[in-house]
Amino acid sequence: MLSALISTSSVANSFESITKSCTNQRAEEPLNSNLQRQLDRDPKLPPEGKTKRIETVSFHQLNVFDTSLPEENNALFRFANRAHITTKPEVLRSILLFKEGELYSQKRLIESERLLRNQNFLYDARVFAEEDCHGNIHVNVVTRDLWTLLPELSFSRSGGENSSRIGFRETNLLGWGKRLSLTHTSDKDRSGYLFVYDDPNILSSRYRGRIEYADNDDGKRHYIGVDYPFFSTETPYSYGISDYENRRVESLYEAGEVVSEFEHFTQISDMYFGAATALTSDWTQRLSVGFRHQEDVFKESSTTRLPIANDRTLSYPYVKGHWFEDNYIKVRNFDSIYRTEDLNLGWNINATLGYSDSQLSNDDSHWVYQLSAQKAHFTSDRSLWRVALSLYGQWNSEQNTARNMISEANFEYYLNTSLYQSWYAKVQLRFAKNLTEDMQLTLGGETGLRGFPINYQHGSKSVLVNLEKRYYWEYDLLQLFKVGGALFFDIGRVRGHSLVNSDPNYLKNIGMGLRLAPSRANAGLVLHLDVAAPINGPENIDGIQWLFTVKNRF
Repeated sequence: MLSALISTSSVANSFESITKSCTNQRAEEPLNSNLQRQLDRDPKLPPEGKTKRIETVSFHQLNVFDTSLPEENNALFRFANRAHITTKPEVLRSILLFKEGELYSQKRLIESERLLRNQNFLYDARVFAEEDCHGNIHVNVVTRDLWTLLPELSFSRSGGENSSRIGFRETNLLGWGKRLSLTHTSDKDRSGYLFVYDDPNILSSRYRGRIEYADNDDGKRHYIGVDYPFFSTETPYSYGISDYENRRVESLYEAGEVVSEFEHFTQISDMYFGAATALTSDWTQRLSVGFRHQEDVFKESSTTRLPIANDRTLSYPYVKGHWFEDNYIKVRNFDSIYRTEDLNLGWNINATLGYSDSQLSNDDSHWVYQLSAQKAHFTSDRSLWRVALSLYGQWNSEQNTARNMISEANFEYYLNTSLYQSWYAKVQLRFAKNLTEDMQLTLGGETGLRGFPINYQHGSKSVLVNLEKRYYWEYDLLQLFKVGGALFFDIGRVRGHSLVNSDPNYLKNIGMGLRLAPSRANAGLVLHLDVAAPINGPENIDGIQWLFTVKNRF
């Protein structure tokens, strides 16, 4: 439980022997409980000093279940704790941005706590620090593990289409933080086997590696990549290399039904090197240069009924800029239920520009561009705006025309009426120009209109509005899930150029849903169980749509 993690008596006791004779010990402040839902408004850390150094770093690791609580003290949960391999302290130590003997920095402790919380094998993390009578800093890192060896047994239905997963997944292999999974997947487009090995800290270093291999009934896919990422706001440089290849059958829909299919082969290779400026006034700027080769090949199949896209090849050097403002706060009951969430109120801006010359790509010369920006802002003590803007595509410099240009704007608004209820609104605007035959803007199912079949509407311009009344009940279901709910109304449409016939009118639906946030496994995921009904919908679709999806947000 989160409260157990924050106020564990053993954590307080671990500092008692250090601070009991000192006069500079500060009283612990209660959590902030206003309608911003912000936790720990002021960091409970000793002030910085030019000569203060970290004397000790100790770890207090909580198991999956707290058997000191009567509701969790049963044979099943005790067995789960005994069978669970707790994360190795070396893994936690490799994530921290500080170590014994270094100068003490509040920011590094705060960011280290956030990095720990981002690990998918930890439910939550806290970094405490106390100063002794001699000005030395003693740090205690408190974490709570998750159960990470899980069977992949799931069935989902969204927009009239089924998908399933059968296999296993281990996200903390032998306690070393590695991910290994083997899964049989089946969805509306394909079925097959997927193998993944992901190592976020190779040999307890900052290097990260990932291998994927999929063998599907319509082709194969592989990915291999190794990089040294910008793992913190103080990382001075980053570099990496990756290779991706995917062969599959793509489907085109009309009114939620498949009307044409084609074969699509994609190959992408990328390498880059980047450098960053030192963090100044909570801002860091990163500049990267790289080279990317992307090839897309399209072929007709026996089920092809519509025109297919021309082959595309882009080979280009590029420059990428990243402007990041570090302004994180800890909140709860926004994107998950009860769990500590890290919300950045600062700017996050990315821009990429490359040039693919015809002599390198066997295609017309193209400028390749991408721009994105995100920002969150509290407009009052209980209301929050989130804005996300993006633009990407190519520009044919020989014909002065755009290709696959897509711009998107997302506006989200939260109005917290209590600690456990809120109103949520989202407006999404999208505009596309000169899309190739393999690219389409769609609505339906999990893409936004939950009362209509998947990919029901097509076109080049879309608008979507989602309104929700959200409930964060925080109820412990079987001590495994935190429970929430939602009542929702969706309205939207897509119009403009399309390969298929598409209803250009506004479509509307109402519905309700249950939200389950796992508290013992699968950190960061939220299970959505929704039932939605179209309002004045056409006769060719069901009057009720059932959706079971897994997302990383409420």
